Amino acid sequence: MLRRYKLIPLFVLIVILLSGCGGTVSPEKTSDDSTPAKQSESATQTESKPDGEQKAAKAQTFKIGDAISIGDYVFTVNSARTSKGGDFLKPDEGNIWYIVDATVENESDKPVTISSMMMFKLSDSEGYNYNSTIADDTKGNLDGELAPGRKMRGELAFEIPENAGGLELIFDADVWGSGQAIVKLDR
Repeated sequence: MLRRYKLIPLFVLIVILLSGCGGTVSPEKTSDDSTPAKQSESATQTESKPDGEQKAAKAQTFKIGDAISIGDYVFTVNSARTSKGGDFLKPDEGNIWYIVDATVENESDKPVTISSMMMFKLSDSEGYNYNSTIADDTKGNLDGELAPGRKMRGELAFEIPENAGGLELIFDADVWGSGQAIVKLDR
């Protein structure tokens, strides 16, 4: 019984350390010369109300082709397409694969790990979220270690209903939830 109480301070210390690890990261569109461009809205800016309260500003969305600087990354959605599958793998009846071609660059001075399952999700106009899946007609992937100054390009596949619309790709730069880049897609 006494041993269990000794673990509580250790658990509290771990929670405190982990909560201080991340800061909020605001995505910014970068200009063609790779310097951050000023944006009118940011995911972490606040607006003042007349009664002195503050509320978070609406999250900024980007479009296909925008180079987005967020934390140690520059993230770009290059294109998007649909697929009904190949000979061996197919989406479920009534669904399609929505495939997004994206590039992630590491602008930090240390290696980073990219995970398609943890850092990317697709959202539709009804608020449904879709995680990446495996499709047989994608090129490359966005998984693995990325060295400083290097870039990784690959395709992410999402299984969605055929009639889904208002699609947005959400890139979580930090698995602790401290910043997101939202890209409005062409469907």
